Amino acid sequence: MPAVVLNRLELRLLGESDPYGPVFDILIDGVSLLDRIRQHESRFTDSIAGAYAPYLGREQALRLLDPTAYITPYACDCGEPECWFLTFGVTENGDRVRWADWQNPYRNNPERAAEGLDWRYGEIPALVFDRGPYRANIEAALATLDDLRGK
Repeated sequence: MPAVVLNRLELRLLGESDPYGPVFDILIDGVSLLDRIRQHESRFTDSIAGAYAPYLGREQALRLLDPTAYITPYACDCGEPECWFLTFGVTENGDRVRWADWQNPYRNNPERAAEGLDWRYGEIPALVFDRGPYRANIEAALATLDDLRGK
């Protein structure tokens, strides 16, 4: 059986994002997750690929610790979160945490692929993390945010 390649998560505080408040940049193996998403979406459009703003604030970051959560790491860059957003599911199995089931509800429609409405988010590879370092990184990022906010 081939060895599982584990990803490395880093949450980097970006500061205030109008109108979303303090948010984190998500780095996977040192690369912005948004850059990875933009690269995937650019296969289907040349105009709005990666047109998101970071949306992972304190509450969403806390939900990363829930082994059955759906997360919205990015919302529309227009400032209206429901306008355009991306989600993924978190699952845990033993000492592994997995991010998969990527979706943008406005571009996740295989029945309308001919109209450009299926960007095949299922082709985005799952990300798999070692549970210990994963949780430690999230907790450290949250502590940094709390320290800055004086909590």
